[in-house]
Formats: sequence, C-alpha cells, structure tokens
Amino acid sequence: MQEGNTKMLTTRFCIGLVAAALITGPLAAQEVNLTEAPLDGRCVRNEIAMKFAGKITVKQDGKDVTYPHRVEAQHVYVERFMEMGPAIGMKAARQYATAQSTIIFNNNDSTRRTLRAERRFLVTQRVKDRLMTYSPDGPLTREEMELTEHFDTLGVSGLLPGKAVEVGKTWTVSNAVVAALCEFDGLTTHNLVGTLASVKDDIAQIKIAGNASGINLGASVAMIINAQCTFDVKQKRIVSLEWKESDERKQGPITPALTAEVVIKLTRSPVETPNDLNDFALVKVPTTKIPPAEVTSIRHDDAKKRFSLRYARDWHVVSPEDSAQLVLRHLERGDFIAQATITAWKKTDPKNVMSVADFAALMSKTTGWVEDKETERREFKAEERAKGHHAAYRVVASGELDGVRTVQYFYLVVSPQGEQRIVTFSVVPQHVGRLGARDVELIRELSVP
Repeated sequence: MQEGNTKMLTTRFCIGLVAAALITGPLAAQEVNLTEAPLDGRCVRNEIAMKFAGKITVKQDGKDVTYPHRVEAQHVYVERFMEMGPAIGMKAARQYATAQSTIIFNNNDSTRRTLRAERRFLVTQRVKDRLMTYSPDGPLTREEMELTEHFDTLGVSGLLPGKAVEVGKTWTVSNAVVAALCEFDGLTTHNLVGTLASVKDDIAQIKIAGNASGINLGASVAMIINAQCTFDVKQKRIVSLEWKESDERKQGPITPALTAEVVIKLTRSPVETPNDLNDFALVKVPTTKIPPAEVTSIRHDDAKKRFSLRYARDWHVVSPEDSAQLVLRHLERGDFIAQATITAWKKTDPKNVMSVADFAALMSKTTGWVEDKETERREFKAEERAKGHHAAYRVVASGELDGVRTVQYFYLVVSPQGEQRIVTFSVVPQHVGRLGARDVELIRELSVP
C-alpha cells in the first residue's frame, strides 16, 4: 500500500511539473501588441533633455587641433500630428513652452539660445525626405532654426514593430525611422534591432541597439546606438525613451570632424488639443507639399548692421560670427555646389558709382584669382533690381582660384545712400548647371541699410 501511494504521489508530482510547465510556458513567451494608437489629428506633449559631450578637430597650420565641445538643451512642446506616413509622422504643428540650449566651446566660450515669443508656434514637415521646421508667421534666424533641429519626435512611434511580439523576440527598425532619428540626409547602412525585454503591469520595456552610418550635411557619420523605451500597453503609447549614441563624424564641406557622446531623454504624454493648436490656429499652416520660401527661408542680420539677408536652407553659414565677411556654402543632396562670400566695401557717392567695366577690372585682380576668360558683364536695369538696390552689376569669369579651376560670379550692390557690398559666388565648372539661378535669388534677398 505504501509503495502504491508512493507511486501515486510520484506520478502526481510529475504531472504537476508538466502542468506547471504548460502553464508557465506561455507566460514566459507572453505576447504584447506593440502598436501605437493612431496619431493623426492627436496631440502629444514632449519633454526633451539632451546632453552632448564631444571633441571638434580642425586643421590649423597643417596640424590637427582638438577642442572640447559641450551642449545642453531642453525642449518642451505640444505636437499635433497633421499627416502620417507608413512608419513616421510627415507633418505636425507645435507650440513650444520651452526651447533653449547652452553651447560651451573649448570650456570657456558659452552661447545661450532660445526662441522668440513670436516664433513659438511652428510647423515641422518632411520635404523630400528632409525634416524642415518653420514658422508660418515669418522667417527664423539661423540660431532659431538650429535650436529646432532637435531629436525627431515624429519618428519615435516607428521604433515599434506594429504587431504582436513575444518577450525576448526582436525586430529590425525600418530604414526610414533610422534615417529620421539619426538625422541622416542619406542612410548608408544600419543593423538597429528592437527587442521586447520585459512586460509587467501593462508596461513593456523595449531595447533598441545597433550601428548606423550615413551622410549628414555632406559629411560621413557613423553611430553606435543604445536606447530603451517604455511602452504603456493600455495607452498604446511610447511614454518615455532614453536614446544614447556614440558619434564619429568626418570633416565635411560645412562641418568639422568630431567625436561625441549624446544622451537624449524624452517623455511623451497624450493630451487634449490646446487652443494654440486647435483647428482655428491651424488655418495659417501652409497646405502645400513644399511650404513657400517666404516662411522657410532663414534671416541673417549682420552683427555690425552692414546688411541683412534672407537665404534658402540649402545655404549654410560657415564663417565665424565676428568675421569681416559672411561666407555661405550651398549643399544639394550632400554635394558641395558653391560658396558665396559677402563683403562690405567702401562707401561711395551714389551719383558717381564706378562703371561695370571698372568693377570687372577690379575683380580680375582678386587675391588668389587668375582669370583667363570673362563670359558676362552686365548692369541690371532699374526694373530688374531688387527693392533698395540703387545699382547692381554682375561679372562672370572663369579661371583658377588658388590653383583650382573655378567659375566666379562677381556682384556689386549699391544702396541709395552709397553703401557698397561685393558678393562673390565660386563654383567648380561641373556644378555651374546645378547652381542655376541661386546666385540671382540670393542677391535679390540682400538688403543694405
């Protein structure tokens, strides 16, 4: 009898183990639907804290010189999604409560930036796979534009696989999402993978890790990404994200070489539509696929009040703020197309402006310039000149600039008070066609006080 009871107990124990395995097995492989609730027309409040610690390397006297570079930034805004793509948001209106950054270069030069009160209502929109943030109320300054080029919250929901996933299972993050969150103009390669790490009390913990490389502002960039986010199963929302990246950037046409460690902390929460983003407030938002140039252009006011300028975003300022000249470089799909240099020149009697022939002769003697052929010499008529231009000349010539075959467009712009500004566009011959009429467009937006 004792032996029979022992066998029975042993059998029951074994059956119990099997039953336990059958019960706990599915729990260990618990499935969670990692799909965000629809965002179109909805509002999300975002809080971003970013810390950037890196080193910039530049050439000085033929040697590499490294400078420490640190940035801290905070952004708080409500975002109303206006258009969604397959994986990421395409267009949204934003009302900023906070937008500020502190930049510390070489451990002592500190610069603080913030948005003007009249530029806190903004629109962010993907234009030809490029994210552009602008104000329907008028142009941003370069500093304001750079301040709004923060972590792309329109792409956060794309980190999710959009389907049910078991704990411990992985998925590949889409190319579009990687390009958006890594701020690549062009994605070369990546192996970013998401993993559902755990689920407890309707909170799913997700890890994102991998490498990515691509092009940003014409420079090659390699990144190592380690991120984790929290997904609220009941809200069907990513409610927080910590994004860590190690960056290595090669020198590009408008940016120096740098290495950096970046930490971005984001919290997201669904909110009701505030008055600042209601349907009435959105009436002024452009509805075109490409927003008009008058709201996307950048305004530059010379620190010494020698001129002001509005320029398209394909132009990038590369000269220091205290420079005697303003130097811009034009990029198109990462290619360096042309350089524009604006120089304040001596004042003259507006009734006795030099002739276009004298201007051409003066430009032919520019330092470092060996001219071999002049192809155009033109004096613009009154009806062709921009408002506020008393006189305007253009001389086009080919030759060698510091030993490199170059085509140069020389402009002289004179104000009614006799203030003179010289603008020079330098472009290699094979990119003349790609420059098109951008020189004329830039000249027309140059205002001389």
